[in-house]
Amino acid sequence: MAKKVLGMLGSPRRDGNSAQLLDAALEGARSAGADTERLDLAAMDLNPCLECRACDAAAKCSQHGDDMGGIYSKIRQVDAIVLSSPIFFMGVTAQTKAMIDRCQCFWVEKYVMGRRVYDGRDRPKGLFVSCAGSSKPTIFEPALHVAKAFFAAIDYQYAGEVLLGHTDDPGLGPRKKVALEQAFEAGKRLV
Repeated sequence: MAKKVLGMLGSPRRDGNSAQLLDAALEGARSAGADTERLDLAAMDLNPCLECRACDAAAKCSQHGDDMGGIYSKIRQVDAIVLSSPIFFMGVTAQTKAMIDRCQCFWVEKYVMGRRVYDGRDRPKGLFVSCAGSSKPTIFEPALHVAKAFFAAIDYQYAGEVLLGHTDDPGLGPRKKVALEQAFEAGKRLV
């Protein structure tokens, strides 16, 4: 049976640099035989975490009626996730963070209840791909902490990152080509 790789785009720009990195990673996974799917978080109905702490009792979110229920199911079913977000003010986008914050129920399941999220299968992998307009050397550090915490909470093995900074540079072309190739290869390694 083919491995399943889920791409999560946290950018409001469906065809921007972050989307292109995500698509390259998914293409790499497909080239290695995986079935892939892409979710555009900005187009989904995702409520933010209310910090109601209801998930503390049953490791389930008390909010219903938005698209997060489908995301929870996919997190449990896929073999890998490629999380993609551009950098907004040194962090992931609001759309990405809303989805991540709603995964507190997985954190409870893993760290409070001591259960594996991925019971009965190989540990899934998580890859982070991101772009930033800034050339600041530390521009990705806060987002990397968030991405790694997300993958740890959902019990995925962190498989690395592909980062493309200084996308506002008019001479971006050659660096972007390299990053797209890196994303493709990273996607292949998820399978």
